[in-house]
Amino acid sequence: MMSELNPNFVYDDIDREVWQSELDAFVPTDVFDFHGHVYLARFAPSKTGPSRNPSQPRVVDEYPHEAFAGVESRIWPGRRVKALVFSTVAADLDLEAGNAYAAEGARTNGWHALMVPSMTDDADTILGKVRAGGFLGLKPYYTFVTNKPPAEVTLEDMVTPAMREAADRGRLIVMTHIPRPGRLADPVNIRGIRRLCRDAPNAKIILAHFGRSYFPEAVGDGLSLHDIPNLYPELSMVQDWEVIEAVLNHFDRKRILFGLDLPVAQEKGKLIGINGQRHFFTKRPHTWSAHVEPGSYEVKCTLFAYEMVRALKKASERARLSRAEIADIFFHNAQRAVDDVLRQEGEPR
Repeated sequence: MMSELNPNFVYDDIDREVWQSELDAFVPTDVFDFHGHVYLARFAPSKTGPSRNPSQPRVVDEYPHEAFAGVESRIWPGRRVKALVFSTVAADLDLEAGNAYAAEGARTNGWHALMVPSMTDDADTILGKVRAGGFLGLKPYYTFVTNKPPAEVTLEDMVTPAMREAADRGRLIVMTHIPRPGRLADPVNIRGIRRLCRDAPNAKIILAHFGRSYFPEAVGDGLSLHDIPNLYPELSMVQDWEVIEAVLNHFDRKRILFGLDLPVAQEKGKLIGINGQRHFFTKRPHTWSAHVEPGSYEVKCTLFAYEMVRALKKASERARLSRAEIADIFFHNAQRAVDDVLRQEGEPR
């Protein structure tokens, strides 16, 4: 399956076999993808040239919301799907245009959206833009911090005091992306998460990619965060069942969220850890991945998206999750979080 809107997405017999033989019986009727990007190339010039953000691999130059919807429909046959979307987080993003497009995609498709906030806005301005745009919260990112080297950026730098105040007052969702090379294993990040959750106790702080813990060595002291009531582990792009099993066994299962991180998740391959380093293995060649050139060795890969579900399935079996708990992670936990935010504005469930 390919389309003009999304020419790099291919759904083939391997994907179909993985779905039918391994995943169809596991995935509940309702899926809430809590982590997705929609954007047009003109909103961020870096998306059509060399990447300025190596932590966000470039799979496509742009990802229209129609392409996003098409992929969701194809990879979840027979399921009802919702999504939480936001713009790209390229450092040169046109914030106003990118945010407006994410909000448009959400309205058109029955999804919800987060706003990429300005580093210079005060709390009243941030909250006003969130309300005016119909956003549920914020998607800050470390690439927008320009006064220090990227490797030295902290969560406190990335989520400004004004963002924290706005999130707390508005009881908003804040989708974090842990900065710094050490990821969740970095004590600076552990302290930063605790401070963020303490400074905005009424906000829902989302630990995207479980703090970029894509393999066990990256978890560090991250499991100690289980006692924070407003912290929500989110599992997008985590394809290691050991990491997911640890999350299932330590965190409140009513706060664990499922996500894909499209468009990256539509790539064929697998994310693995080797000697404490993250590696993308992909069928298509990329500057950010390991790749085997075509030859006598035939590479058989399924989607990153399906590798995530495979890992969640194995971890769920080992942790003895009930069908109700699995349904919570795929859908109900996200829906409850969204309902809580909507309720602040008196909107219908």
